[in-house]
Amino acid sequence: MRPGVLSATILLSALGIAHDAAAETPFERQVLAALNGVRTDPASFARDLQQYRTYFHGTLLHYPGQMSDLETEEGVAAVDETVAFLAKQPPLAPVANAPLLAASASDLAADQAGGGTGHESSDGASPGDRARRHGGGAYIAEVIAYGPMDAADVVRQLVVDDGVPDRGHRMILYAPELRFAGVACGPHAQYDMVCVIDLSVTQDGRPSLGQRRTIR
Repeated sequence: MRPGVLSATILLSALGIAHDAAAETPFERQVLAALNGVRTDPASFARDLQQYRTYFHGTLLHYPGQMSDLETEEGVAAVDETVAFLAKQPPLAPVANAPLLAASASDLAADQAGGGTGHESSDGASPGDRARRHGGGAYIAEVIAYGPMDAADVVRQLVVDDGVPDRGHRMILYAPELRFAGVACGPHAQYDMVCVIDLSVTQDGRPSLGQRRTIR
């Protein structure tokens, strides 16, 4: 649970993301920039986490200036494990913005405005199903952050991956073959905000030439 100090409408307006779902927003561009920052410069991100770990008191996370603490499962242990991982992580190429992937992500963000969670839409659609509806393919990796404090926190949540034993979200963000991404954020009834990132080896989720040869 990541309780918000402001209402969803006020918070999203302040961050510049109360908008038509089809329009890319400054906040979403910031999330993509934060993602590329941790991919291209993991050492710098590791240094940032050293400051972040000082906000913990046991398993409680207290951001400066915030009224409420956030409960985590692992506390600083997950942060320290992330720093150790980053020490061995080579820099990767940035991902490029892909409008079709952003449209697919936007579908889920809009669908979950009422408080839904998870990768399946209310109609049962998977990430691949949503991409196909926009004319793309099914080769989609998807990560979701709920209740982020800011754009940097979207990515930090997913890389630290507190409470996820296999660190699956982190592995997706650091997968070198995933070179395209689309970001969509919107209001969420329970967590104030949801941010969805859809990634793929191609800009539309279709298989690359090498994958097509493997499939055959």
